[in-house]
Amino acid sequence: MPIETWRVRAGIGFTSLLFSGLVACAHDRAPQLYGVGISEGTSVGWCNTSPPDVSCSDLEYLAPAETVIQAVARGDVDNDGDEDILVVLEQGGDRAQASQRQLLLLRRDEHHRLSKALINPEAIPCSTCGGMMGDPLQDIRIEPGEILFRFEGGSRELWSSQYRFEYARERKLWLLTSIVHGGIDRVDGNSAERRLTPIDFGEVSMATFSSEDYPADALP
Repeated sequence: MPIETWRVRAGIGFTSLLFSGLVACAHDRAPQLYGVGISEGTSVGWCNTSPPDVSCSDLEYLAPAETVIQAVARGDVDNDGDEDILVVLEQGGDRAQASQRQLLLLRRDEHHRLSKALINPEAIPCSTCGGMMGDPLQDIRIEPGEILFRFEGGSRELWSSQYRFEYARERKLWLLTSIVHGGIDRVDGNSAERRLTPIDFGEVSMATFSSEDYPADALP
């Protein structure tokens, strides 16, 4: 069976068992298999496709040196009625696929001007960290005052992780409010889900969040 065919079939089985209605993707950004399920808040667009899903050239000047813009998500991250921007940055050169990716948040002020609200160099796992499933970054969802990241990967044991952040207006922080890990063993069919709240992980700001600190561990 061709690798891409296996990847798509595995993705279909995994997401239908755990979080149905999600986008299956590889590093070259496979087409969407589902149109619903993660809500209309889904707004991620990929810059490294041909043709690209979204224009990223107007944001290139904001990228730090030796990085390239890989994906852009637009939405109201602070629930103030205007459109903010999340940018996923990848290290350029030979280290690109093995390095964690940076998250850049651009927030609009009262004059609708964009400025950097935070940059986190460890928020997004590397593009090869999904194992045989390819790029683990599956989706970014933005709803008013909320941001959700979803990662997937694995080989025999498939895993998924969803991280939800909510805006704390009085502190001007995006705080982690929930983690949902899922897993399924493709050989024996065993599946599991693990849900975590701030009681389990404490206070975590999106500015310091690292996906490596909260790896998927639903399966024993």
